[in-house]
Amino acid sequence: MINRLFRGIGANFLGQAIKIASNIVLVPLFLLAWGADIYGEWLLLTSMVAYLLLTEMGAQLYIVNRMTQAYAHRDNDQFCKILHTGLAMFLIIPVIVFIIFVAVIIVFNPATLLHINQTGHGTVVLVLAILAFQIVISLPQSVLLRVYFAVEMLPRGVMLINCMQLMNLIFLAGGLWRGWGMVPIAIVQLIPYGVLAGVALWDLNRKFPQFKILSLKAADFSFGLSFIKPSLHFFLIQLGQAFSLQGTVLVVGVVAGPVQVVLFSTMRTIVNMIRSFLDQLSHAAWPEMTRLDAQQDIDKFLVLFRVILRSALVASVIFITIFHFFGGFIYHFWLRKTVPFQQPVMDLFLIYMAQFIFWLTCSHPLQATNRHHTLSKMLFAASILTIALAYLGGRHFGLPGIVLGMIIGDLVLPFWAVPYLLRGYQACFSFKFFATEMAPYIGSLVILATIPWLAPLVLVLLLGWWLKAVPGQILRLDYWRQLK
Repeated sequence: MINRLFRGIGANFLGQAIKIASNIVLVPLFLLAWGADIYGEWLLLTSMVAYLLLTEMGAQLYIVNRMTQAYAHRDNDQFCKILHTGLAMFLIIPVIVFIIFVAVIIVFNPATLLHINQTGHGTVVLVLAILAFQIVISLPQSVLLRVYFAVEMLPRGVMLINCMQLMNLIFLAGGLWRGWGMVPIAIVQLIPYGVLAGVALWDLNRKFPQFKILSLKAADFSFGLSFIKPSLHFFLIQLGQAFSLQGTVLVVGVVAGPVQVVLFSTMRTIVNMIRSFLDQLSHAAWPEMTRLDAQQDIDKFLVLFRVILRSALVASVIFITIFHFFGGFIYHFWLRKTVPFQQPVMDLFLIYMAQFIFWLTCSHPLQATNRHHTLSKMLFAASILTIALAYLGGRHFGLPGIVLGMIIGDLVLPFWAVPYLLRGYQACFSFKFFATEMAPYIGSLVILATIPWLAPLVLVLLLGWWLKAVPGQILRLDYWRQLK
């Protein structure tokens, strides 16, 4: 398990490095090729299409959990039934949604809804259609890739995703460098998805012929109906995330206009890179948590979660400190001063990330073990509250008010409610447990913000705190020799 976990974390971190490189490279290229106004309209179009991803209704997370449980018990028949049913679902549903979406954007003018003035109506419709077709390809492809997660080959699956992201970066950078418009840029984004789907299908069919992926004979419509209720709870979580991520972009567009959308998006991109980087720790451990829960090994489950939580919190302190003191320099170096930097907005984003990382990490054990029913309802309600508070804050205080509304929305519900729900899963996740984990985290952030010259001492103490959570055998030299 430790071997898989470290390899999975390494593969996930490589993926995050590619994402960071993409953001660093592509955003300036977008601004150089199109300007802030057109790029802001592109962000609005991609935000609108992103909601189509919700058509998978959370079923993929439920499917991979069920496949992991079946594989943990070496039940190949059940595994095939789950996999074939899931693939059949995501070969049919996306096509139906795509046809409906195209019909809607042809009849109704999306440019008017999104306040798009620089891009023509025909181009807007064509770009939306191409981006939507990308969803048609990506959903069944995602089911295929999740097979790797279920069969204890997560690093291989993640590396395939990394290759796709690298291809996408190269294609987009080349197109923008040559000054391509929205339509060809949308088209080149399709190519990596198609290539990866073909490679994954060939590789899995070769390695696991017993799963008979190409036949889909074990697909069962009535069995698929049993996915609906638990999948809808995952869907509520995804819907809430979409509201929080894409909905705030639309709020900025409505309240402040496309240029402020660019400012908001670029500032949040920095914070999201940090958040996504840290979030990979939990994603690498997700299949292991599912397997340990299926085997009812709670002691190892607790050890694994404590290591992941402390790793995320320690890394979060380091990143927050760097971007609090050097965020302006990094931002100007990245965008060559084409977009103004606002330190108060950056600091508010860092506060948002500090609390978000904590409760998001706490939510993953509930999702990995299919104990996410109450969690989904709470997060959905929190997302609606966050959007409402962001809108109110934006109307009265501009861009800082929007971020402040996001912070308050998180504090009102998920910051305390997610740990409470985790305690309902296992009593070991008590108030004392979370107080012990949060005290060094919050204390370190306060000290570093007020007495920055103590940073070396604080970081050394945090490292010692993290080492206390790591199992002793991992710290021994002979273990690493065997692992190597």
